[in-house]
Amino acid sequence: MYHVGLGLENDAKYYLDKYYATKLDKYLSLYRRFIKKASDLMNGSFNKGFLPARLDVLRMEREMKLTERNISEITNKSISSINGKILLLVATIVLSLFLAIFFIPNRVLNTTHYFTNNYSYMLPYEVIEKKPPTRTFIHGTSNQPKIIQVKRGASKEELVNALVGRLKTDYEMDPITAKRILAVDEDNREMGMAFWAGRDNNIQVYIYPSDSSAFMDNQERLLWETATVVRSASYQFVKKNGYLPKDLGDLNQPFPNNYLTELPKDPYKLKNTVTLAPSGDGGWLFSLKEIPLNGELVSVVKDAIKPNITYTRDIPFSPLYISIDKENHTLSIISGDKIIRRYSVALGKDGTTPEGDFYISKKIMNPDKIVPESDNVYGTRAMELSNVDLAIHGTNTPASIGKDVSHGCIRLNKLDMEDLYAVTPLNTPVKIAKNDTTPKDFYKPDTPEMGLYSHSANSKEEDNFHMYHWAN
Repeated sequence: MYHVGLGLENDAKYYLDKYYATKLDKYLSLYRRFIKKASDLMNGSFNKGFLPARLDVLRMEREMKLTERNISEITNKSISSINGKILLLVATIVLSLFLAIFFIPNRVLNTTHYFTNNYSYMLPYEVIEKKPPTRTFIHGTSNQPKIIQVKRGASKEELVNALVGRLKTDYEMDPITAKRILAVDEDNREMGMAFWAGRDNNIQVYIYPSDSSAFMDNQERLLWETATVVRSASYQFVKKNGYLPKDLGDLNQPFPNNYLTELPKDPYKLKNTVTLAPSGDGGWLFSLKEIPLNGELVSVVKDAIKPNITYTRDIPFSPLYISIDKENHTLSIISGDKIIRRYSVALGKDGTTPEGDFYISKKIMNPDKIVPESDNVYGTRAMELSNVDLAIHGTNTPASIGKDVSHGCIRLNKLDMEDLYAVTPLNTPVKIAKNDTTPKDFYKPDTPEMGLYSHSANSKEEDNFHMYHWAN
């Protein structure tokens, strides 16, 4: 970028010489076009951290101003002599060389020298498209950043310009103290941050991603997760019955229609009550929607179920599914490209756990209840697959987890199985493969989930009429 800029500057000077010699406007137009491109490239080179471009940027700015002044004088006074033109050009070149030599550092040339001359526009910056790893304060800054407001949905370019512009304005007023600028939208949601640690440090501009759960704080992430669980249960209900439940309480029916043991609580108000009118008091807002003939269920379910809190951001929805990776002995609960849970599992020896697409056909609380828990090979929770010989269930031999020891079933530790059971709705798809290589974002909460799900036993979900004989 830097060397291309120097080349374009030489081209511009060639056309400038042609203009001085001929007075033809076409050469003046070409000079201005090329010198602008050269200046833009030089500035871009420096802003991307190529510090040697600093002198050339300053030199070019002054040469451009002087040249335009000379052109104006030529236009107004109509110099008649070619010799006069040559003398003027020589004077321009000599003066330009003098200015360039003046700025070449015989003394120590560092960023601070230019800062003292108030060249704040020369501060380079780098753009980082993520949230700062921590909210630590920069040494020398105040505890509170300067706040600027940007429009909702502002582009990356608009955010960068707003943040850097405000930081440099503050620098003009105080070129010594480190600075931090925070951009928020109309809903007071953080969009980006710029800070300068002082001296010869670059400005760092953080642009927060807007479409990733990694951008969310822990509470927002849990809101997305719990909304996804409720919506997924409703989605599976619609696929099975052809209509939305009349009430979300219909998702908590007794076995065998027990989509969920209990609706999860929202992480803001810690409530799971259902209301038909928004009040902001917590829980879930439910509105009946007609199912379209084209079968587009995802958007209908998304619109029908929302958290009953004051929250203006869109909460995306992709129905949950389970992915079992045989090579790595893992079971993951996934929504779209995001993993919300991952557990270690035991699988069938000699490859007896089949590969393919299945779904959860039954959810059974305390299977084979008459068998003491210490002797119950199915543990306290089980989810039968559409292949009725197989199930995902707990175990009374936790040492088997991570190994190929069963006759085909998928085993989990007790607590993991109870968590999986609470989060996974009835009829959820299950994909079993030798190796799941699809890249996904696995976001593990920084704090416990605050009792958002019910892991307690519920006798209504027990099946006391059957003794199960899964492959185990």
